[in-house]
Amino acid sequence: MIHDEREKVPLFRKWSYWYVLVIAFLSVLIFLFYLFTKHFS
Repeated sequence: MIHDEREKVPLFRKWSYWYVLVIAFLSVLIFLFYLFTKHFS
């Protein structure tokens, strides 16, 4: 099966928005784990 139409990305128009979202989410997680370890050290 040949599919000529480009598959649309759900929720966002471009894949770069997904990359920014994932990087931001991981940065927030890193920051929260940093605060968590500082609090209990």
